[in-house]
Amino acid sequence: MKQPPKKSAQIRRREHRYTVPVFSVRINAELETPERTYHGLLWDISTQGACIQAFEPIPVGLVCRLRLHQHAGPEVIEREVRLIWTDCVMRAYYVGMCFDEPILADSSTFLGVLIENARQSQENSNSNTD
Repeated sequence: MKQPPKKSAQIRRREHRYTVPVFSVRINAELETPERTYHGLLWDISTQGACIQAFEPIPVGLVCRLRLHQHAGPEVIEREVRLIWTDCVMRAYYVGMCFDEPILADSSTFLGVLIENARQSQENSNSNTD
C-alpha cells in the first residue's frame, strides 16, 4: 500500500483520508487559478479535503477551483479549495487542500462511491483486527 508523503508542516486532520487505489482508478485533478491551470492526480481524499500529486510546484495559500474527473467517464466534480501545504518527494509535488463545501459520501458521485467503499473497507479491516 502506498504511503502518503511526509509534510513539511504537520497539520492535524479532523477526519480520516482515503487513499485512491491507483491500480484500479485514475482521477485527474485540475487546479484553476486566475493566472493558469495546474494538472495532477488525486492522491487521497476525505469529505473535507484532498491531496493531489501535481506535476510541478503550486504555491500554498491560493484559493482556486479544483476539478476532479475520472479518465473513463464524463462526470466532473468541482469545488473551491484553499491550498494548505505542499511537499516535494522525489520530483513529485504533493499539495494538500480543504474544500469550501464537503463532498458527500453517497452514491450520487464517483468520489462519494470511492469514499464510501474505502470507509467500509477500513471498517471491515478494523473489525478483523479486533
